[in-house]
Amino acid sequence: MSLPQSQTVSSSQPGAAARGFKTLVKSSSLIVGARVLGALVGIATQIVLARMLSAEALGLFFIAVSVAAVLSILCTLGYPMTVPRIVAQAAAAKEPGTLRAFMYRARIDSAAIALFLISGLVLIALSWPSISSDMRICLVVAAVTTPVFAAIRLNGSLANAHKRFAIGFLPDLFFRPLLLLAFILLAWSLWGAVSVAAILIGHLLIAAGLAGWQIYRVSGLVPQQPPAGPTTGPYQHPDARMWRRQAVPLVVAALFIGVFADLDLVIAGAILSEAETGIFGVCLKMSMFVAFGIQAVQQMILRDAADALHHGDSAEVRAVIARGNILSLLGSIGATIGLVTFGRDILGYFGPAFEAGYYSLIILMIAQIVRAAAGPATQILALTGHEKASLPVFATGLVLLLLANLALVPWYGILGASIAVLLVTAVWSIWLALTVRRQLGINTLSLKAF
Repeated sequence: MSLPQSQTVSSSQPGAAARGFKTLVKSSSLIVGARVLGALVGIATQIVLARMLSAEALGLFFIAVSVAAVLSILCTLGYPMTVPRIVAQAAAAKEPGTLRAFMYRARIDSAAIALFLISGLVLIALSWPSISSDMRICLVVAAVTTPVFAAIRLNGSLANAHKRFAIGFLPDLFFRPLLLLAFILLAWSLWGAVSVAAILIGHLLIAAGLAGWQIYRVSGLVPQQPPAGPTTGPYQHPDARMWRRQAVPLVVAALFIGVFADLDLVIAGAILSEAETGIFGVCLKMSMFVAFGIQAVQQMILRDAADALHHGDSAEVRAVIARGNILSLLGSIGATIGLVTFGRDILGYFGPAFEAGYYSLIILMIAQIVRAAAGPATQILALTGHEKASLPVFATGLVLLLLANLALVPWYGILGASIAVLLVTAVWSIWLALTVRRQLGINTLSLKAF
């Protein structure tokens, strides 16, 4: 399915494209700036944790947060990835009640799945005989954190679809790490040694407060009147079952796009020692700062891409994608050069043991360049209703991630874990870009923005 060329409008002309690029740069400046500050705060937090807790305890912290992040994706199904399309469709059709019904369905489904997953994780944590008492406590806290992360993910997607990027991005990428660092420093100054469980509980309370603030701020984005038609109950909207069918295939895609680092940490952490998990986790989280920047840029262009797709404006679709690709590539290449130069020194601040992760960090950064170059292929599939085309890609990627870790980590440790990330990232990113080009005639690797 390719978009009709004849419907290109003036927005795709070079002058308009240049203005669009400037607008993207301007609108992304707040998010990118906040992400840079958030990255610095996050690195500072990890350094403090590494100094205060040791690499083993830091590994427990990473595992607990990663488990909650992965489960939050399962809770929300693929609803967050379908929000931009529903918002664009509801606005174009002037049917605001449709958005209300969609969000109601997404929240109810998420709550039901969260209850099931929380119960299962708590049962495993309390009954599994071979795990330590510290791990049991951390997993229980991770279970309670899961619905909080799910709420931030779903409501953040709603805010971003309305171009309220400060509401969508800032709570998770800036305020959460900032408040966590403040909490850790305060606890350390008052009580000295602080357990990893206490830090995770403080992190949970911070995330819950931010989720509540975000829910309050997005409440005005969802119409309060019932949808038009004979049914007034939003859960009985005639499209509700279709929304779920469209969302479910995106779960695996959301795992790779939204919490790939956490997913890999859960897998690799089951093989690595807790100390190695701490070192690898630091390297992976540092590379994921860049990955989030890529994701943020791609998220910010989604509404414009959705509008262009809705109007059949193929030239504007290509221009929007290219503008995002240029920013993503420049950012990822620049960050990689910086870490090649200063990465060993940065890792040294965590402690002498963490310098062993330098080459692992460089490999992980190369993976982000590959991801940036491939463009927003998954998002374009979701916007055009071709979600199922991503299923074989991400299913294969999930199996490959597991097999690559099993094959490489026992022999090469954290270096093998990093090679597994690069291999899997290259496979799914390029495969998806080729899928979009074959099915839709859209080149997500495009750099021609003007």
